[in-house]
Amino acid sequence: MSFHITDRQKGENPDLESIRRLMVPVLAELKIVDLDLEIELLDDQQIAKLNEKFFCRFRPTNVISFPQEGTSGHLGDVVVSVETSRRETETLGYSLEEGIAYYLIHGILHLLGYEHVGVEAEVAAAMEQRQDELFELALNGSNYLNAGTGLQAGL
Repeated sequence: MSFHITDRQKGENPDLESIRRLMVPVLAELKIVDLDLEIELLDDQQIAKLNEKFFCRFRPTNVISFPQEGTSGHLGDVVVSVETSRRETETLGYSLEEGIAYYLIHGILHLLGYEHVGVEAEVAAAMEQRQDELFELALNGSNYLNAGTGLQAGL
């Protein structure tokens, strides 16, 4: 598994290494070992353009996932608005990097087929529960880095 984070926004200065460390136990838990993942950090204006282009929604959002069906070895792309992430998570006491990780988890679950819009309440609840479990793992999972998983942040 390799995942690459590209920071395309200019307004904030997230610690990319911290984001990588938060995501390693999540990706290990999901057993995403043979697939690449591209992550882009955007600002509200950049993500609003994508939201309009692909979903006809004329506003920023926190995360958008782009599955790569039929592309061998590549799970997909996830884009996160750093501005929206900060707004939506800082009042809850999370760091910028933790907020970004939360939305990355959400986006990755979409790439894996989880859904919460236009589905039965039980299906949406299952996604929310899995997201919460994985976020808790990200916050408390530093022992994955030392547990012989074979995964390392930034690969």
